[in-house]
Amino acid sequence: MIKPNFSKIDALLKHLNLVQQIAKEGYWITTDEVCTLLSFDQVEFEALNSKQTFYNFEWRNFSFTQVSSQGTTKMWEVCSKQKIDLNLFSSTLQPLIQTQPKFQIEPQKVIGEEGQIISSEYAWVENFLTTNQCQRLLEHVKEEERNFISTSNSDNDPNYRRSQVLYSFPEFAELMTARILAITPFILTYLRLDSFNPSNIEIQLTQHNDGNYYKIHNDNGSIDCANRILTYVYYFHLEPKAFSGGELVLYDNKIENNFYVEADTYKKVTPQHNCIVFFPSHYMHEVLTVNCPSRAFMDSRFTINGWVRN
Repeated sequence: MIKPNFSKIDALLKHLNLVQQIAKEGYWITTDEVCTLLSFDQVEFEALNSKQTFYNFEWRNFSFTQVSSQGTTKMWEVCSKQKIDLNLFSSTLQPLIQTQPKFQIEPQKVIGEEGQIISSEYAWVENFLTTNQCQRLLEHVKEEERNFISTSNSDNDPNYRRSQVLYSFPEFAELMTARILAITPFILTYLRLDSFNPSNIEIQLTQHNDGNYYKIHNDNGSIDCANRILTYVYYFHLEPKAFSGGELVLYDNKIENNFYVEADTYKKVTPQHNCIVFFPSHYMHEVLTVNCPSRAFMDSRFTINGWVRN
């Protein structure tokens, strides 16, 4: 019988605990320090040092992502590979970040040159609420119909945005806020965004009926909302769906005069009941016109939408 070498096991545990501590503290380390930490040789050092920003590789149950390049020094972030704890939501809820090929994230390009195109990416989560919660939410919306008010925008242009909004719905606002807070770290990792401690989650309930829309805009383009980092849109409606249109269009970004403007290319997200989409708040996006032949309130495109602030 082979006797276990406890000294080697102790050394391994100390090594893994060290990597875990670096991941927990959020320290950035250089390529040279990565290679020292993981016992990589010179060939592996040169290979890593040639990679572009946002290149990612996995080692055991850790993920290493190159987050910056300062001169000739590459900096790496270490993260623990985690799975979403479904108990944070409920015993029956199983939201899974969509990982089918059409949602796979490609390495982001480094922001820099004038006119450069940067692909827009988003995270998609299905079955965000339980069936009973969805039903209660639809019943609540029906009860609150008279409390919806017309939306506006920062430019007070009545033709820029047409929809109705409900700002007070405490029971469901609390439920959605808790779930969004719980899932935000995983969404940030999936979208390869820098982690941060949310200071506030804004939330509203929006209704789009026949002929309603929201023209191209971003969500953090003014001083009062500049610290919005992550935008979310949760879709819900009666089934079968009584409307068409209302797709969310996420434009790829083009750099002009150090600002993001929409490119000609884009991705289109179709509303699906009990699903939520997350994307960076600086993305240029719009809501296409909704077609609702009955014009009945409950046949509308409903969303709970808002922003996670840093």
